[in-house]
Amino acid sequence: MKIRTRLILTMSVMIVLLLLFQLGVTHIQFYISRDFAYLEEKDTFESLRKEFEQFYREHGDSWENVGGARLAYSGSFAEIVLSVDGKVLYQQGKLSADELRSDGYKLALASGDKRIGRLYVMNDSQYKTYEFKTMWYGILPNIGIASLLFTFIAALLAIFFLSWRLTSPIRKIIAGIEAIKKGDTPAIFPEQRKDEFGAISKALREMNDSLAAAERARKQLLSDVAHELKTPLMIIQGELELAHETGAPLSAAKHASLLDEVLRLSRLVHDVLDLSRLEAGMTELHPRTENLVALLEDVTAKTRFLAEDKNIQVSIHAEEEMIPVSVEKSRILQALYNLLSNAISFTNPGGKVHLHAETVRLPDREHPYARIRVEDNGVGIPEADLPHIYNRFYRADHSRARPSGGTGLGLVIAQQNIAAHQGWIEVESAVGMGTVFNVYLPL
Repeated sequence: MKIRTRLILTMSVMIVLLLLFQLGVTHIQFYISRDFAYLEEKDTFESLRKEFEQFYREHGDSWENVGGARLAYSGSFAEIVLSVDGKVLYQQGKLSADELRSDGYKLALASGDKRIGRLYVMNDSQYKTYEFKTMWYGILPNIGIASLLFTFIAALLAIFFLSWRLTSPIRKIIAGIEAIKKGDTPAIFPEQRKDEFGAISKALREMNDSLAAAERARKQLLSDVAHELKTPLMIIQGELELAHETGAPLSAAKHASLLDEVLRLSRLVHDVLDLSRLEAGMTELHPRTENLVALLEDVTAKTRFLAEDKNIQVSIHAEEEMIPVSVEKSRILQALYNLLSNAISFTNPGGKVHLHAETVRLPDREHPYARIRVEDNGVGIPEADLPHIYNRFYRADHSRARPSGGTGLGLVIAQQNIAAHQGWIEVESAVGMGTVFNVYLPL
């Protein structure tokens, strides 16, 4: 059901309820006025009651000839009906007995413990109120029809105006969503509004921006992966085509070169798969308590051949022999390996790389953390490149030869692995002075 139809139905129901309420109020007001009039002249009402009861007793506990009796207090009342066992024995005024039974004030008559009848009466004030009520009930249907018609027309115009005002931003939002679906025109939402429609529009625009950013990232990833795959594939293809055309066997050097390119492809594929699983949250961790110092010694042993090739000294210092962390060993080793191998790659031959582990308390954190510092005295990272070092396939040193470079995914994989353990990485660097990566992990 459309909003406009709902508004029309709601307004119509409200009008009917308002008229019924008005009718009910009028009805209740009549009875309140009738009873209030009794309280104002209570003595006169009671005197009339006593006069009828006295007549009954004086005539031998009988109402014989009461219909022609002349009663002193009857002149104070516009309407009187005496009813005994459903029969009317005395009546004064213009109204019928049934009308008076319905709207008159009731006075019970008794002689001792015996009930001898009931009076239905109206004094002048009550009768005038009754006349007004009767007149009002008589004209109320016409007034109701006229007011209903007038109100309905006015409400209809108001509803059309309000529904247009209410549905206008909805139509714009729908148009913006259609633009998102088509993707060929920019989506425009009524964000300038200060109501719920403005909040919805802002949320939709932010969602659209997020989707657009995700789509750009997807396209960029495909482009980067294709670019990274292209070079080793071209090298392998070229060498194999040359060997096929010449019929000459591949030399040991060519074999080694082709093996390097295959390993590069393998590393790239594994890194892309790892990163995809991490970013999609598909990697389920199975943490166990591990000694962080032992993990650092393990990763240092795995990278020793890289350091020895460049004559780089790698040292470890831990303030405690045991720093317990709850981690999945393979994931943390992968993150630390990427950081340490990066530090070795960017350190000149004869340089130094230092690992430092300690327990720290941070001012904005309730619990203590383990901190690992991976520090080198290498070439450093330019300040302009620091915000981008966790981007896929980003290399701060754009002039590095391809054989000396990695896949460009090491830091982002390290960051994702650390984040999966509720930790984070911070970096400090100066060109020509070296770089420090600080890794924080909850104890």
